[in-house]
Amino acid sequence: MLNKSRLIFIFGLMLFLSAKSQVIVPPALQCVTNDNVNGNITLSWANPPVNPCGAFVQYTIYASSNGPNGPYDSVIAVTNQSATTYTLTNYLATSQNWYFYMEADYNCPGATVLQSDTVNNLNPATPQLVNVTVTANNQVIINWLPSTSPQVYAYVVFYYLPNGNAVGIDTVYGRLNTTATDTIGTPNTVSEVYTVAALDSCGKIGSYSTAPHNTILVNETGTSCERQIALNWNKYNNWPGLAQYEIFVSRNSGPYGEVATTDSNTLSYLYTDFNDGDSLSVYIRAINAADTTIISNSNQLNFKASIVQPPSYIYATNATVDAQNHIDITWTIDSIAQLLYYKMIRGSDTTNLADLAQFPVPTPLQHFQTYIDSSDITPGQNPYVYQVDAYDSCQSQYLSTYVKTVSLQGELYDYYVAHLSWNDFLLKYATVTKYNLYRDYGTGYQLIQTFLPGTNAYFDSLQQFLGERGTFCYKIEAVYTISLPAPSNYTATLSSFSNEACIIHRPVIYIPNAFSPGGDINTEFKPTIIYGNPQGYSMLIFNRWGAKIFESDDLAVGWDGTDHGKALPIGGYAYLIQFTADDGVVVERKGIVLLVR
Repeated sequence: MLNKSRLIFIFGLMLFLSAKSQVIVPPALQCVTNDNVNGNITLSWANPPVNPCGAFVQYTIYASSNGPNGPYDSVIAVTNQSATTYTLTNYLATSQNWYFYMEADYNCPGATVLQSDTVNNLNPATPQLVNVTVTANNQVIINWLPSTSPQVYAYVVFYYLPNGNAVGIDTVYGRLNTTATDTIGTPNTVSEVYTVAALDSCGKIGSYSTAPHNTILVNETGTSCERQIALNWNKYNNWPGLAQYEIFVSRNSGPYGEVATTDSNTLSYLYTDFNDGDSLSVYIRAINAADTTIISNSNQLNFKASIVQPPSYIYATNATVDAQNHIDITWTIDSIAQLLYYKMIRGSDTTNLADLAQFPVPTPLQHFQTYIDSSDITPGQNPYVYQVDAYDSCQSQYLSTYVKTVSLQGELYDYYVAHLSWNDFLLKYATVTKYNLYRDYGTGYQLIQTFLPGTNAYFDSLQQFLGERGTFCYKIEAVYTISLPAPSNYTATLSSFSNEACIIHRPVIYIPNAFSPGGDINTEFKPTIIYGNPQGYSMLIFNRWGAKIFESDDLAVGWDGTDHGKALPIGGYAYLIQFTADDGVVVERKGIVLLVR
């Protein structure tokens, strides 16, 4: 059993240890109010819970007019434990700027005495804005740093007006709550400007910042002819430094991607990576130079791109002479192009081209187009070079590749020999594989010879056609393969035909100089005509006195040496043979034939 002195020692030790573990909580100093009329300062506080370690002694108010770091003097002891205010008389006459804190004093030896927050009699310090940024749904988030005034219990968010005034739009409670969201602004139509002021528990509101932050408003301008979109935005103001702007674009609901950056002084960008009808979403991001994690996003600009769609390709594919001696030009074009009209350009070579005709683009636009040139052309005299010129409503010009026709010339080189010559067929992305020569002497065209590229002339023998009318027509066919590059990718094997070149062989006339009726050979007198296809044929026979004794208009009917059935004596008789050849030339032959018996 413990003795009394030992019990007293243990109890005292427990009291000592209990006192050592006590913390004296100060009053919560909430409000310092100036009475500028009387020069007084009133402090208001909330009392702490009763400390059980010992009896209440006083609340001590400490003050300093030298700034928040003191030194502080004990200026008053409030002995009424339930008091929550105290007025310091005429303090403003000494200084306009006072700092205060409070302690609670209990009879608790060894206890830890805490101090209240330090407050001053000035309005709350103005918070520093961090950034404003626009969300995807076009709301604005405003961020700021906590006010340095500890008595702050709320912040007021304002629209900052151009005249320097401000209109409050929201109140955020709590000194450390430093974010607000503006759901009523229209940052997609105007650049909203914000500022913030601090509010203390006394109802005193500090000055709002006169260095407000503004949202970035991006808009687009452009015409359908420019094929580019000009993005323009306003400057983000009142950061200590701005590193750059970043441009983000989403095409057709795809993910956003950064397409470009500009420096802090460049507030525009020309965007070109789009197609007609694309749905585009755009926003601009400003980057703080001092801390790149601090950003400001602009509004999200949504619009549909509209341009006069250019053709991604236009290629000539053929030029061929048709049966009417016209030239058919074909080309292929990107059918999504928005074109207004074509011009056909023609010349004798690629350096001497001139406008031939203008004609509208058909609707809808097809991949392959044809134009027939029948305007004052002579395909047999020279080749023609063509180029298609397409125009849109912006007067932008899109030229096709060149195509050159094959021109065939033919002449009678010698008796029974035709000489033919032609130029090469020319077309970009085309390779001629062969030239086919066709001939028609009245029974239709037939292939007579095939040539490899590089041969441009041929001598055609006509001796096997002595019994024909004597008109020989020819055509050349250039057979080629065409392989166009992407995005057309068109490939085909095609033909280009030349003009028709016809040769009318001069009539070849054989007239015997003697005949013998009743003999074994040459029993009648008549000419042998090769070619010419005689028209209006006549043969007249005259006696020595010039009297007509025989007449025939049939090549098959000759003179048998009689006059109205009476045999004539041997001797020389005059003849006159006339006819019109196929080429329109009137042929006439005169002479004397010897009648022999």
